[in-house]
Amino acid sequence: MRPRVHNVLSYSVALLVFLGVLLWRSRGQSYSLNAELGAALWTAHFARRALESAFVHRYSKPSIGAGDYLTEYLYYWGFGAWIAWSLSAPPHLAPAPNVQWLGLALFALCEYGNAMSHLRLRRLRPAGSSEKHIPRGFLFEWVSCPHYLCEVGSWLGFNLVTGTLAGVAFLLLGAGILGAWAHTRHVAYKKEFNGEGGRELYPVRRRALVPFVF
Repeated sequence: MRPRVHNVLSYSVALLVFLGVLLWRSRGQSYSLNAELGAALWTAHFARRALESAFVHRYSKPSIGAGDYLTEYLYYWGFGAWIAWSLSAPPHLAPAPNVQWLGLALFALCEYGNAMSHLRLRRLRPAGSSEKHIPRGFLFEWVSCPHYLCEVGSWLGFNLVTGTLAGVAFLLLGAGILGAWAHTRHVAYKKEFNGEGGRELYPVRRRALVPFVF
């Protein structure tokens, strides 16, 4: 499957699964404010990701294997259903208002950072060009994968707003996956931009995912 088609499908269905489960669980009754906030944040994130996949990202691989995209579908769609189910469960208690406000601010900030990072990566390699450069500017001055850092931050903010076990599991598993991907990409950058043969030298103080730490 082509990467663009795969990503648009993955993110669009993740959004529909979440909203579908929430709607089915409500059975015509009104949602709680916390469920509505969770639905709004989930929608904002996956709508942005679907649009970026369709119009922003440039893909280096011509196709994705069935094992990879089926695993991702299970991950996003399964967690979407679980989190929506948890938010609509009668025993669910929303976090304190000040915690939710902190989560909303963090989510908005990280969504912006994620979008800006993707736009910078798009401009790094013009369409039809195979030339590679070191990403620079914005959060790239501190980490190799700020889009991954902001992705983790968005889900941390989401969980501060919603407070579900399902959301925490999604955050922890996602952070582990993105941390591994960031490390792999960071090592590849350092190997490719080693300062030899006229190549650029990758910034020594730049970290993979977390500034000054990892």
